[in-house]
Amino acid sequence: MKPPKNCPYCGNEVVLTSNKEIYGREFGNGRCYLCRTCGASVGVHGGKKGTRPLGILATKEMKVLKKACHDLFDPIWKSKKVNRGKLYRILASQLDINVEDCHFGHFEMDQLFQALKIMSVPNWWKAGETS
Repeated sequence: MKPPKNCPYCGNEVVLTSNKEIYGREFGNGRCYLCRTCGASVGVHGGKKGTRPLGILATKEMKVLKKACHDLFDPIWKSKKVNRGKLYRILASQLDINVEDCHFGHFEMDQLFQALKIMSVPNWWKAGETS
């Protein structure tokens, strides 16, 4: 994924900066891409010199949806009900996307809503456990 230069939401410049600008203190490696106009942002891989985005720029609304997705997804693999990789494969199949593209950080709003709808069904992953 290439570093963003312009915000897809407002069209203004995106800068690589400290995530302290967003949260008031640094988290993780302390770096992110930020649109200072609309506030869309994304963290980066790596240490203090990392520049590869973790996903796409996300608005505040998208961040709420991504957290909601993780709140439904993570307890399943953390409880060892299903291996994390297999769980992503099951979700990718149900979303009808490639498993390489199945990452909440890469999802636009429509995919986030679709993933939430799928994962809101109790035991949603069991339909795909045999695949």
